[in-house]
Amino acid sequence: MSLFERIPIERDDEALRARRTPAWTRVAMGVIGVALLLFQPHLLAHPVFGIAGFALIALTSLVQLRAPRSRWLALEESISALAGVLIVGLASQRVNAPDLLWLVAVASGVLARGGRAHWFGRAIILVSLALPIVRYGSLSAEYAALCVATIGLLLTIGRLTRELNELLKQARLQADSAETLLLAGDIAARMSDRGESPAGDAAASAGGELPGLSVEEAARTRDAFARLIAGEGLSMVVQPIVDVRSGSVHAYEALARFAQPGMEGSPLHWFSVAQELGQRSELERACLRAGLELLAERPAATSVSINLSAPVLLEEATMAMLEQAGARLPDDLSGLIIEITEETLVHGDMELANAIEPLRARGARLAVDDMGAGYSGLRQITTVHPSYLKLDRSLVSGIDADGDGERAALVAALAGYSEQVGGLLIAEGIETREELLVLRRLGVPLIQGYYLSRPGVPWPQVSDALLASSAELAPAGAAEMAPLAVLRPAA
Repeated sequence: MSLFERIPIERDDEALRARRTPAWTRVAMGVIGVALLLFQPHLLAHPVFGIAGFALIALTSLVQLRAPRSRWLALEESISALAGVLIVGLASQRVNAPDLLWLVAVASGVLARGGRAHWFGRAIILVSLALPIVRYGSLSAEYAALCVATIGLLLTIGRLTRELNELLKQARLQADSAETLLLAGDIAARMSDRGESPAGDAAASAGGELPGLSVEEAARTRDAFARLIAGEGLSMVVQPIVDVRSGSVHAYEALARFAQPGMEGSPLHWFSVAQELGQRSELERACLRAGLELLAERPAATSVSINLSAPVLLEEATMAMLEQAGARLPDDLSGLIIEITEETLVHGDMELANAIEPLRARGARLAVDDMGAGYSGLRQITTVHPSYLKLDRSLVSGIDADGDGERAALVAALAGYSEQVGGLLIAEGIETREELLVLRRLGVPLIQGYYLSRPGVPWPQVSDALLASSAELAPAGAAEMAPLAVLRPAA
């Protein structure tokens, strides 16, 4: 285990965070069900099958807490639905405590998925209800009540979100102002329920202590950070942001990579440890320094996007670094995109608005990252007037398979808002052609992700996969956009 694996860090997929409570509820129902049948086996005709069913509920519910991708939840739902066959389908029509525990687990599963349910999981639940009726050839009154309650729950899954989607579509069609579109985006963000605000930058522990590390390991970690901040072992890779309309590379996002002898860990782990050491600001500024060097070397007609948290951007040392860098560059800060997260914007939008104006006057532009991640700060972006909005990857991943259209509604609302205020919407995390096609049809002008190019040494080329035929594209809503066949890297 590396040093960095011992430092806790929040997972990338914040979409799963908001589902923790209902997921734990289902785990609890599974554990209670197993315990109940162990001590009261007479409650079910086949207690062994019932115990297996509740164990299945508990184990599969843990996927809600540990799944690295949201799309895994459909598989988890379908597998956990098999518990209904074991608990209800193989039992009698007498409704008792295990049946009610199962119903609570089904309801909490609905909440865990924000009102959505995969058709296969619903079908398995219906089969579970039908098995006792088929076996006994009759339907008792108490079992009929259980069936009605379960079917009623399944019928209402997603109904509210579908109605709000319809209202949202009408708002987009009838909107006569950016504020109306942004309000629609706020509604859609709450509908998508993609996560809750992470803890963010908590205060460093007293004295910069590193929990779980020995004195020697902590000393090595501090030495490694001293070298990183000095620039040793810190390098930058870039990933292109492509303009779908012109087919050229619009900008490159600069991403930090760290390497220290005998110490491994992703950039997220390094920043997590930096937070524990109370050196987050220093590490961010070290990355900023390296990114500003790329700004002077960028290809013609492109920009460089550099990540900063809003609190670090507002620090005097950061502002001084930007001012000095601009003085050394021939076109000042033109071509620089400062990318902050929606989460940090929420906590300091007014102060940030005042601080960004001098930088904007010198050519820098502001981008807000992680839009739609669930921080509910959509309306606060009107204060800082960003030039770019970057969609959170949880809204992009698998959008082509988004059956209820929640994410598409949010993306379309944000695309409409960006256009009205003269900004640009960027969709990052695109990994498939199908995702790209949907986003293109929704009017997203800028795209970024592995499907185009992985992060690489400056300056990577755009994937040849984009040169494929664009005949399958639907013309609706995107007739003015260039076909994908013209996409090529910047010179």
